[in-house]
Amino acid sequence: MRAALLGAISLVIAVTACSPSTRTAAPAAPGTPQPSGAPRSPSAGSPGAASEVQAVADDLVSAGSPGAVVHLRDDGRIREAAAGFADLATRTPMRVDHRFRIASVTKTFTAAVVLQLVRERRLALGDTLGKLLPGVLPGADRVTVEQLLTHTSGIPDYLTDSRFTDAVVDRGLHTRDWPPRELLGYGGRPGKRGVNRYSNSNYILLGLVIEKVTGKSYSEALSERITGPLRLRDTELPRELLPQGLARGRQGDGPGSTTVSSSIFWAAGGLVSTTRDVGTLYEALFGAGSGKGTGPSSGARTRAPGKGTVEGAAAGRLPAGADFKRAGGMGVYADKLTCGTHVWNHSGLIYGYSGIAMTSEDGRRQVVIQLNSPAVGQAIAAAGRLMCR
Repeated sequence: MRAALLGAISLVIAVTACSPSTRTAAPAAPGTPQPSGAPRSPSAGSPGAASEVQAVADDLVSAGSPGAVVHLRDDGRIREAAAGFADLATRTPMRVDHRFRIASVTKTFTAAVVLQLVRERRLALGDTLGKLLPGVLPGADRVTVEQLLTHTSGIPDYLTDSRFTDAVVDRGLHTRDWPPRELLGYGGRPGKRGVNRYSNSNYILLGLVIEKVTGKSYSEALSERITGPLRLRDTELPRELLPQGLARGRQGDGPGSTTVSSSIFWAAGGLVSTTRDVGTLYEALFGAGSGKGTGPSSGARTRAPGKGTVEGAAAGRLPAGADFKRAGGMGVYADKLTCGTHVWNHSGLIYGYSGIAMTSEDGRRQVVIQLNSPAVGQAIAAAGRLMCR
């Protein structure tokens, strides 16, 4: 049990980018058996791009994940597919509207709020913690908002602190509420600034900056500024341990325990969402708006272009894709795929779940893949194939 819970904490330290040509992905969990009798869509063998998306979902299940959902937007046309099971114990088929713990893909949402505040001139990238949150972390007053966004603050990751994992695992505190400032009590003093060192503590601090500047809770600010205007109805920081519509994650050979409090990861990795919602965010930030679907379904489906997803004042309030691309990536990472395509992306890995969100440099194509297994390397590779076709 201790190993299972320790994995639930440590695996939120996400693979930070996707490209098989430039970075090394985390391996799939060893010894994960293929689910027997996994449902497959009747359209999997039909011609066209919809069947291609379905084939990717089916392949991910064949490779060992209990279930998979794949979302592809290509020049305004959206195709989605689901395969396998959302819950192996109950043999519940996966649907495209099932929700997942998106882990560090949360960071793109958090960065979107921060960069929106920068665009409104309520915040500056050069603002320091000493100005915004004086004394919040010893030795960190000179750390800037930009350094938090780009993981160059030198602040250690609280999730790698053995004192934290011992407290959560050995004392059984994985299901209780963890205030953000308590999380920051772990990790230690900042090291050298300006060196890229991935740390979830950076985005916990950005969550606190959002609260300070807006005067609202992180969840309220996210709803008011991002999920509300974009109509991302399935995206939230849940208070429940098992949110409604959540696919049940699996680690290794058994179902394990994927019941953890999202407060442990908060603004760094606590959101639950659907591939559709994540795809809509990436479309809104990096590409033109596409059509809306009329409702959830299972299996593969296609949506034609139509009215944009971002309307009126909402569109004007969103940060531009160029804002995220500054300084080599803020809330996203830059990569070049083996086919030569340049992409911006963020992956996520947490106990029992993994996924990847990716957009082409020109914003014409987005791919989002979510698995209810930790096979993030397989998700990354599959997304790269779809981007390169």
